[in-house]
Amino acid sequence: MRRIHTAAAVAGAAALILTAACSDSSTAAGDGDGDGWSIPEEDPTATIQVLGHQDAELMEPVIEVFHEDHPDITVQYEAVPFDQLNSVLDARIANQDGNPDVYWADQPRVAALASRGYLEDLTEQFADVTGAFDSAPVESSSFDGSLWSLPIANSTQLLYYNADLLDEAGVEAPSADISERITWEEIRDRAQQAVDGGAEHGFLFGQVHRYYQIQPLPQSKGGSAGASDDLGLEPDITSDPWVESMEFYQSLFTEDLSPLGVNPEQSSAEFITGNTAFFVQGPWLLPQLDEAEFTWGVAPHPYFEGGEPVTPTGSWSLGMSPFSDDKEAAAVFMRWMSADNGGGYAVNFGAPELPSTPEGKEDYFQRDVFDSDAGQDAVTIIDHETAETAVPRLQTVGFVEFEEILGRAFSDIASGTDPETALQSAQDELTNAWAQYE
Repeated sequence: MRRIHTAAAVAGAAALILTAACSDSSTAAGDGDGDGWSIPEEDPTATIQVLGHQDAELMEPVIEVFHEDHPDITVQYEAVPFDQLNSVLDARIANQDGNPDVYWADQPRVAALASRGYLEDLTEQFADVTGAFDSAPVESSSFDGSLWSLPIANSTQLLYYNADLLDEAGVEAPSADISERITWEEIRDRAQQAVDGGAEHGFLFGQVHRYYQIQPLPQSKGGSAGASDDLGLEPDITSDPWVESMEFYQSLFTEDLSPLGVNPEQSSAEFITGNTAFFVQGPWLLPQLDEAEFTWGVAPHPYFEGGEPVTPTGSWSLGMSPFSDDKEAAAVFMRWMSADNGGGYAVNFGAPELPSTPEGKEDYFQRDVFDSDAGQDAVTIIDHETAETAVPRLQTVGFVEFEEILGRAFSDIASGTDPETALQSAQDELTNAWAQYE
């Protein structure tokens, strides 16, 4: 998921050092011994280094609560800008000095991190914890049959609509009822009616040309996530479902229902201006809708007629460095952040982060952004989609190349390139790029 965060990352690395001094105990999550460590029944006295992309000031309340629960473990949190996280990890873990002990791992990159020896295998130690999560975040945190990280957040997508524009154009609003999920074909028809009735844009993707949000189109038609083998290194993006779904994608732009000039950083603001009838975006849009001067509503993510409902998912996990000197303490922190009491990170983080656990979602849904009738519709939809229709992104050690190559193909298709030609070109490029991993 390439989320757009409302809080800016710090310009440079910022350190937050929070200390504590008492004792506490916690229940062991598993009896595995891995390379000689297990999750302790009583907290050790230790200091762990944690590396993430969230601003240190935003993380301070989270870590303070952790220390109230586990005062013998000192957390030193360091923040780096999102776009520098991977390069910093490369340098730090290559040093093999155990700093960081724990770090934020972008879920679609877990396979690559595990294959490069950057992650500790957590399968045995956390065997008794995985049942606390929704299934998709666990799958996104795993690779090749092993658990390599613990999910601390999740994501999904909603169909938002401008009720005022639809009313003015005489267009029926989509139902919020899961059993009456609207189809992509109906969206295109209603978007056209809205444009004919005066809307500037009929439809917007919040993350236009990004695999995270486009993946559900071919999969709703029965296509693969983008590869046909277990290792995710045999590209599979030229099948009929992929071609047909990309023909639909292209039609949104060639028929002037979606604009070519609005990028992912601009899309939410564009919808809030009131010029767009339909908009697919994540729950993080909800707080921003306070600025909207129109009546809005939400509905389930569309699917193709005759196909299956498929929704994007995935967010962040916590990984443990295999070179950590304090794996027991690191594991206590990771379990607290991800699973204990619904997940300490998502429950205590100020901005609304969708938890990866059903228990955490109960607390999440009590936030003020869900107080309205439309907000309550969103609660029902989010709860259902994260549990029932969420499909993780392709798990492959070559995800970075995959995401970049497909992003260019999607952009070319929107600009008018024949979908079959663009997909074949992308498949050939992927085959060459992935040869290094075989």
